[in-house]
Amino acid sequence: MSFNITEPSSRLRTTLGVLTLAILIATMLVAAGSASARGGGVGTDPGARNGDGNATPTKYHRLWDKVTRKDKRWANRVAHCESGKDPNAVALKGRYRGAFMFTRDAWKTSPKSPGGDPIDYSYRTQAVVAVHLKKRDGTRPWPVCG
Repeated sequence: MSFNITEPSSRLRTTLGVLTLAILIATMLVAAGSASARGGGVGTDPGARNGDGNATPTKYHRLWDKVTRKDKRWANRVAHCESGKDPNAVALKGRYRGAFMFTRDAWKTSPKSPGGDPIDYSYRTQAVVAVHLKKRDGTRPWPVCG
């Protein structure tokens, strides 16, 4: 059995070239959109999304800027301990959610919580809620990592 492999026709080469170019352009557009989302622009969109697709409403940028360095370090340490700082983390069949492993009830009743599901929000939004919850309840919501 022998195969006769010939040079591709010019029509096939043109089609492959066009497809390659289309894939390259699509990849560049996706990369540009992702970089734009991570950059945050001017921050006027109340539902702005970060690179993970999570929302960071504008007010949480302002609230985060008001958090002390000590509380930011605490939030970073706790989030790393709880979830590896993953704002999309889910554990125990969905009972614990987000970077700080909030229960849905804790999230809904926390000071500064935007409501909904914590995994719909960015690390920064979750951290603001966690810091304000710590101010209200201490580290009780995080018995191991707090």
